Amino acid sequence: MPESCHDALFPCVTESYPEGWEVIAMEAAQGDRIVVHGRTVGSSDRHGVILEVRGEGGKPPYVVRFDDGHETVMYPGGDFAVEHGHST
Repeated sequence: MPESCHDALFPCVTESYPEGWEVIAMEAAQGDRIVVHGRTVGSSDRHGVILEVRGEGGKPPYVVRFDDGHETVMYPGGDFAVEHGHST
């Protein structure tokens, strides 16, 4: 299991599959803050808040409003972190 699964900024659950694969699924709630880390040198992180969780049990997709006012529907990638316990 990746070390990031044990970090509070990367909350996740794991499920085992018969083939030996392990899937890590992110979970979030309305009001949680998110950070999307810049992918290239010099690019800045984007910060926002989850307005709506459209998946079952806290799973994506998420409706996110970034601090610059832009809203979008997101499926998190490896550059996505959740900070739990914040409110809108």
